[in-house]
Amino acid sequence: MLQTRLRDVLREELGQTYTVSVGLAQELPQKGGGYMRVAFGAAPENIQAMTDRVLTEVKRLQQEGPSSDLVESAKETARRGYETSLKENGYWLRRLQTVQMFGTPIGEIITRPSRIDAVTAASVQEVFKTYFPLERYTMVTLVPAP
Repeated sequence: MLQTRLRDVLREELGQTYTVSVGLAQELPQKGGGYMRVAFGAAPENIQAMTDRVLTEVKRLQQEGPSSDLVESAKETARRGYETSLKENGYWLRRLQTVQMFGTPIGEIITRPSRIDAVTAASVQEVFKTYFPLERYTMVTLVPAP
């Protein structure tokens, strides 16, 4: 949801980048460790303003939560991705490895649709409050050599 929102803001509204990516980096099998990453390309003079806008959007999602349209769009994308993944051996291999590493019940693999359906704007808002602490972030900027 954050990636979609940032794409809309940074690319469509501000016109200052073509791509935005948001992802979780987590070393398995250490459950609970990891970090969220937001990446985008921009002209050096636009980086600070765009970074500020990213933080503003995270803060907005923490305080107000996402719109129902954004939640429904993300859920539909997740459903389609899951349906596609079910047909791929790589998906099954990764899921079986994860179940084995964490000792979770194997039946959880097929409960994804119900877990997707359970996502609400309020649950997403709680995730942003918990996993995006605005007092703890690192900004790394790569700029061209002069």
